[in-house]
Amino acid sequence: MSERLNKINELIKQELSMAFVFDFPGEFITINFIHTTADLSLTKIYVSVTSGHQSIYDGLKKKTSEYRKLLADKLVIRKIPKIEIIKDEMQSEIEHIEQIIETNSSNFSPE
Repeated sequence: MSERLNKINELIKQELSMAFVFDFPGEFITINFIHTTADLSLTKIYVSVTSGHQSIYDGLKKKTSEYRKLLADKLVIRKIPKIEIIKDEMQSEIEHIEQIIETNSSNFSPE
């Protein structure tokens, strides 16, 4: 990924992180990864919500046009990408794998 896209992704992350805190007070929303296409047509934002409530994810998805307008006001780039919010399942997968490992290691008895 180019240095320019890295900078754009970081700026998007900063701006949207602040917007998420404002729009969903009391929720801990983490932006885990951002991928912006090279032509700036689309930005995929992978988020996780500590509470795990689907309503938070739905609320984020409903506000994507507002977030795009916010980015248009804050970022100095010619084209503002369309925003796609994606529920990041990575943390729950990690916890599931750790649970399996823990269960299997407790069943293991060294001789």
